[in-house]
Amino acid sequence: MALDKYTYTYLPAHPEVWSLSTIVVDEEKCTGCGNCVQACPCACLEVVGKKARMIEGIVCMGCSACVAHCEKDAIQMRGFYNVEKGLFRTVHLHPDDGYPKIPEVEGIEGLTPVEEVIYKRRSNRIFSQKPVPDELVRRVVEAGRFAPSHGNCQPWSFIIVNDREEMDKIADMMDPLYRYLTRFYFSGKTNPIVRGLLSVTSALLPPLMDQRAMTGGTAILKPKDVFLGAPCLIYLLGDKRGINNMYVDIGICGQNMVLAAHSLGLVTCWMSFAAVGAKMLPHLKRYLGIKWPYVPVTAIVLGYPRVKADSMVKRELPRIVWRKGGKTWQEMP
Repeated sequence: MALDKYTYTYLPAHPEVWSLSTIVVDEEKCTGCGNCVQACPCACLEVVGKKARMIEGIVCMGCSACVAHCEKDAIQMRGFYNVEKGLFRTVHLHPDDGYPKIPEVEGIEGLTPVEEVIYKRRSNRIFSQKPVPDELVRRVVEAGRFAPSHGNCQPWSFIIVNDREEMDKIADMMDPLYRYLTRFYFSGKTNPIVRGLLSVTSALLPPLMDQRAMTGGTAILKPKDVFLGAPCLIYLLGDKRGINNMYVDIGICGQNMVLAAHSLGLVTCWMSFAAVGAKMLPHLKRYLGIKWPYVPVTAIVLGYPRVKADSMVKRELPRIVWRKGGKTWQEMP
């Protein structure tokens, strides 16, 4: 176990230790509309002969975006992305059953309105071109402003890009970076020197070297619209002087924003790769006007939906350890 951090650190070279979710398409229901292809963040679906199908050999992260965006209910997701051992080992309690089991509580019938939004709100990846009024964008940001923060330090700042031409310029700046990173990462399959370098980097920086992130990186390369057709982009910046854990505060702030957007008839999708680009590219950081003490933490695209994606999808069931009355036990859902 102590050596797990140093084994199977470059997963593309070890297909024997990982497996994918399986996307099952009901061909009788499928109309070949292509919504699932547009929604897939890993580009692991295609339409052939007016029917959607999963492409072999491309990593599926099991997010169920294809399921949520299918208006004909023609797609099912079976199982979860799973790594059996090594640095990126996953721990699934029930890998084939991820629907929530809602506990019954005396005096509460069904889901509350807040629970309903949390369970069914999905990241939307197919946007209408309809612009969002500045006043509505500001209202979403206000919901973030009222988020709780450690010590009430409110360590956030926002950059609102409510202009498609500006968003296209930002996409053009980021494209060479992601093109280089993904090409370099996957060259490790055949180049042992690169593979060794990536293995060491994965052990040091696993969040950046997960193969699902890199596969998603290939899916945002041009000529695709990296911002999914959305008309508005919001950067969430964090103050490096923030008390305790600024990143937690920014996450709470962003969640307030996406839930408020949903309540206003808008849809959102998290775009943290846009923040990574701003961190790694000095010219983009200057273009956006980001200065100390603020750093880019994440980003959100915002707009109106072209395809309704709200639905309850599979998620891995939780790992819960209870401590009560002097006893400790693990809950097995």
